[in-house]
Amino acid sequence: MGMIATVIGGVPVYTYGLLLLAAILVGTAAAWVNTRLHGESFAPVVDMLLWGIPLAAVCGHAGYVLSHFSEYSGDLLGVICLWQGGVSFYGSIFGGLLAVFGVCRVHGLDTWYWLDLLVPAFVLMIAAYEFGMFNLQQTLGMPLPLDVPNDHAIMEYVEYDYRPDGFKDNLYFQPIALYQSGMQFAVFVLMVLLTAVQALIHRPRQAGCLFLLGASLIAFVRCACGFFYLSSSPQSLIPLGRALSGGLGIVLLAWFLLRCRRSHTSFS
Repeated sequence: MGMIATVIGGVPVYTYGLLLLAAILVGTAAAWVNTRLHGESFAPVVDMLLWGIPLAAVCGHAGYVLSHFSEYSGDLLGVICLWQGGVSFYGSIFGGLLAVFGVCRVHGLDTWYWLDLLVPAFVLMIAAYEFGMFNLQQTLGMPLPLDVPNDHAIMEYVEYDYRPDGFKDNLYFQPIALYQSGMQFAVFVLMVLLTAVQALIHRPRQAGCLFLLGASLIAFVRCACGFFYLSSSPQSLIPLGRALSGGLGIVLLAWFLLRCRRSHTSFS
């Protein structure tokens, strides 16, 4: 494993960039399948991708800068240097949603309807991304005791160079990214089943319910797993990222219940 996968014409190709490309391709394929099954044109999705990728990059970097502004206080030029890295998950998601909203507004499409169409692809893309992060050893869980291998537990062996300072003697860590990938994939399966239910019996009739439910579950998964990140501060009961995930999940779930109630529908 290395941060640079290969070099083409003297230009380094970063492994993380390949991971993002793979996740986008997986999500795009899922979106293509769902739009075909619903008899919709794939053209709006192409427009969303063309706008969404740069918006996700800009908003993701902006979110990272805001949450790590002390790192840029002495180097303001680094704020606009997207190629130097630094991406916020929530900022990137916000940029992608901006693209969906903008394309729907320009083409006169129902935004809630298209969010429902895209939510399975959206969740699958996140699951693929988390699985890639597990392989890149970029999301570390708390260290495990040295005798864990004798317990046949699920664990993540981390190469010496990728162990953070203070944990060089720890061979094994909790595979949080793998757990997240598995749970997000379970959310994807649920979204596929509910999409089929909606197509067959038209429940719920209120557009946007599937998206709000899927997005709330994604937030809750990240909130739950976040407590086991190695980067979690032991002095803080609920770190900012976990509080944001949990709060967002609660808001989205409440919004989902309100939309279902307004249309007098349920999944039962």
